[in-house]
Amino acid sequence: MANELKAIIEWMINVFRELGGALTIEEALHIVIENIKNHFPHQTLAVLTADENTSNLVIRNSRNLSYSYVKNFSRAAHGNVTDRLLLKHDRVLLNNINRAGPDYAEIKLEHDFNHACLVPIVQNQRAIGYLHCDRIDDPPFTEDDARELLAIGYLIGQQIARHELLTLTRNLARTDEASKALKYHAFLEQYLREAARAKTYNNPLTLMLFGIDNYTQYVATCGVAAGHALLEEVHRLIRSNAREIDFIGRFAADKFIVCLGGMNSAEAKKTAENIHAAIQKQTALTARQPTLVNGVSMTFARKEDLNFPVEKIFARLGSGLLAARRQGAGQIIVINPEQKTE
Repeated sequence: MANELKAIIEWMINVFRELGGALTIEEALHIVIENIKNHFPHQTLAVLTADENTSNLVIRNSRNLSYSYVKNFSRAAHGNVTDRLLLKHDRVLLNNINRAGPDYAEIKLEHDFNHACLVPIVQNQRAIGYLHCDRIDDPPFTEDDARELLAIGYLIGQQIARHELLTLTRNLARTDEASKALKYHAFLEQYLREAARAKTYNNPLTLMLFGIDNYTQYVATCGVAAGHALLEEVHRLIRSNAREIDFIGRFAADKFIVCLGGMNSAEAKKTAENIHAAIQKQTALTARQPTLVNGVSMTFARKEDLNFPVEKIFARLGSGLLAARRQGAGQIIVINPEQKTE
């Protein structure tokens, strides 16, 4: 018994050591499951969690299940066994199970089995899913097995909570609080990756810069809270008129920068016009007066165009926006990467 306890403690220490380097919840679950295979005999092992939107169970990570099965798996999180796990936080042993019975049909995954042990995954005193472990061959599961798996279930719940918090923290660090767009440095980091991809595959790439006219006066008249609400609304309208793959950053107090990978100059001009029209139309309803924006669009059609230092690229966009403003309120212009604006 002492040797078994020592082995368990050493196993847990090793798992915790490896988990310290996990950057995502997927990586953390992989570490836990891969370590279990060397410690705990099983046929199938799977982490199932309840989807918050649908309340259905989905497989978060698994061993010995085919990818297509995992991808397509979804099951209602209600039943005799799952209610015991999710509502009562019970550990469930099902040895020599009757394959014709309702419990078997409720919990079976891809493969047939004779014995199963299921334990809740608990996060903040709430079961968010369960750990499924089954065997086709003997030995049956014991209470000691269930207690070990229960400890692992709590460990998985702790890891899910930890990585959810890390994700939230990273998002807060990257997101501008007022507008909900990317902060400048987060945008720059993503843009550099997109520019490298465009050069590698010789794809066009477009940058747009939009500036809100008289934003300072608007804040002075309506207040800071109204100014932040306007920024958030403008960001939302840009987002709704861009593609899912495009990303938006707050460039300055009253400016937004947009990166559109794979978009040529003609498509970009049409997109910029749609964004401009949407902002003017919608803000006339929400802010009681149309918010005018000036904009500049610049497309890199050749990969060598992207060799300009990023500081010069952004400075050229800024000069283009000034040129648009000199033409009057609410103007959208198109410039070339090598074009100099007065």
